[in-house]
Amino acid sequence: MRFVFALALVLLTACKYDTPNRSNLFLEIFLYSAPWMAVATGTNCTGWTSVDAKTWQSFQFPGCTTGTIASVAFGADKFVAVGSTDGTTCATWTGTGVYSLEWTRNTCGPTALRMTAVAFGSGSAGQEFVAAGMPSSATTFASISSQDGITWSDATITDAGGAGAPVQSIVFWPTGQQFIESQQTNQNTQRRSIGAGTTWIAGNATGVTPPKLLTGPTSSNGTMRLYNWGNSPSVVQYDDAGYASGYTNLSPNVFSAAIPVVNDGVHGEGKRTVFVRDSCGVTYLTSASGADTSGAYTMSGCTTANIKAIGYIDPYFIAGSDDGSFYYSVSGLPSEWTRATSSGSSSVTQKIAGRPGVL
Repeated sequence: MRFVFALALVLLTACKYDTPNRSNLFLEIFLYSAPWMAVATGTNCTGWTSVDAKTWQSFQFPGCTTGTIASVAFGADKFVAVGSTDGTTCATWTGTGVYSLEWTRNTCGPTALRMTAVAFGSGSAGQEFVAAGMPSSATTFASISSQDGITWSDATITDAGGAGAPVQSIVFWPTGQQFIESQQTNQNTQRRSIGAGTTWIAGNATGVTPPKLLTGPTSSNGTMRLYNWGNSPSVVQYDDAGYASGYTNLSPNVFSAAIPVVNDGVHGEGKRTVFVRDSCGVTYLTSASGADTSGAYTMSGCTTANIKAIGYIDPYFIAGSDDGSFYYSVSGLPSEWTRATSSGSSSVTQKIAGRPGVL
């Protein structure tokens, strides 16, 4: 594949000089599409990378001793990971490169409190990474924002319940061009536009604890649906308006009291939404309405692992576990998963993100 890219570079250079109207647009797009890559983060300062979803290599985040790399996002041609170096001290990392990544540790700017979630957003107002994490007071949560993933500014979230657990998740909602975060203690959501500093807009409280969010498919009214789920009670809810005024319980619901804890979820565009659980568990939705939802299944190719994270980097769903194993699937259906090649590890996967590209 690297030879193909090098050959394409030679051809494109010639085309640029010999074709004034630059009709070789397809070749140009092919060349400048970086190769496909996935990154997973975990406990014990551990990360993993893969260039094909089928083989994974582990690495250690620089400057990290005993911390957890809680989350990772891709945007602006780089990966940005957030977490702590020692369990408490905040740090961020940027990973850049084409065929392999070089990771650089960065500070968290105005806060020393560790981050637990990060998302990237791009819209008419520009582009931005936003991270959020631990409570900084009884009424605030630490949050930071950055255009480049290196230099961070204050984006503190003000909301009651800050004395409790950290922010559970943060996503970018393209329809409203807003970041939306969810909190465990008060089950609240807050919305923030790109470049809005510390201005967060109070959203609707969810009906679950701890609430976690994911962006789903395009709904019938043309907006991007948002899902949230929790384990008390074990239900999936959705909203098409950024949790500005309410939510709806999915019916029939995919979860029941008998189903184990749900750890993560992701939507594969044009395919389905998949949730992963302990004991090799996988559950899926095959439509935005939830009218043909599935029950609880066991992931094929998995025997003992607790599946802790899932991501979608076209064309693969990728799941990571608590024993260093990874699994991949084109469809996300329970019977169509394959175990990837990776070295065993005591580190627990936290989050998976990727760069779509040429495989």
